[in-house]
Amino acid sequence: MQVQGMQIVVAGAATAGAATAILLARAGARVRVVDRVARVRPVGAGIALASNGQAVLERLQLNALLADATRVAGARIVDASGRTLLAPPPGVDVRIVTRAALQDALQETMRNTPGVTLAFDATVEEATPDGRVIVRHGASGQREAMQADLVVGADGVHSRVREQGRFGASVRRSGIHYVRALSPAAPSEALEAWTSAGLFGMLPLQRGSYLYASCGTPELERAIKAEDLDAFRMAWQRAFAPSATLLAPLQRFDELLVHEVIRVSCRQWHDGRLVLVGDAAHAMAPNLGQGGNSALVDAVVLAECLNAATDLRDALAQYTARRKPAVDKVADTSARLGQVSEWTQPAMRWLRDRVLMPLASRGDSSRMMRDVLQEDPGWLRGR
Repeated sequence: MQVQGMQIVVAGAATAGAATAILLARAGARVRVVDRVARVRPVGAGIALASNGQAVLERLQLNALLADATRVAGARIVDASGRTLLAPPPGVDVRIVTRAALQDALQETMRNTPGVTLAFDATVEEATPDGRVIVRHGASGQREAMQADLVVGADGVHSRVREQGRFGASVRRSGIHYVRALSPAAPSEALEAWTSAGLFGMLPLQRGSYLYASCGTPELERAIKAEDLDAFRMAWQRAFAPSATLLAPLQRFDELLVHEVIRVSCRQWHDGRLVLVGDAAHAMAPNLGQGGNSALVDAVVLAECLNAATDLRDALAQYTARRKPAVDKVADTSARLGQVSEWTQPAMRWLRDRVLMPLASRGDSSRMMRDVLQEDPGWLRGR
């Protein structure tokens, strides 16, 4: 089918929505991007761009962003003493950037892409499978009706578009909270520690570090609930001493970004003229670092399927058939990894560290990486 001239509404202007809008507009579509916030703000502090995410950003011509990123060969998984439990497979190439840098680059590119128009402080109030869309503009309260050839739900975990279609969605709350932050202190290396309090990760940036931590004990959960930065720091210092260096410079609790891990899965990713990308389709545990990367891959695969298929129904069926099994596998693996990393009882940690992790290190790392990346990076670049 011809993307040229299609009228497309994208709900959500963050990673998945921006990448999708740019690619479809470059293919000749007229894309209206709608987002409920007045300005897209970064969520998550930092992001580890794997080879698949890097390839999509190269396709989007965001090479300057990648050039400024910190390059690491993966992160060691260690126990609280620093003993290696699992080393990254050879050949791993990860670039670490702040979410702010990624969003700024995507927003600038989207604003400068012919065929894209932006509507911030606006909400997709209604989106039907036949393509009818009603947008409510926040400042004025004005309701705007439009007819779209395609409506892309890139509006996150609590997707309004997903609510209005027949996607067979399941939204599961884990009860597990993660904390992320940017610290001016530099880590000694890229690593993730699995400890008696859960996991604590540190990744280097050009200036400082990106840190993330789970709240695997009642003590940490109480600190989060009370918004007590000192209690949070002390709990982690007892569980993993190197955390102190990164947490010490933080002055206020609101420098920590706290979120609950929520899993979203859908039986299908399209319904009529509605289609889902990113967290709206497949929010996952963060333990493989593939949430944002998978969202970028969604954008490329959707654009390619629209370009290659004979009609819209065929295109969206191909998109779902190609993406859903691959993403489901990654999401399931990430969830299992998250559960294992959260074992805090001594006997379970001994079993994990002394038995399960040595067995995992003997697995087929090249096959695992293919599954994690989902698509060939060369294809994602458009080569």
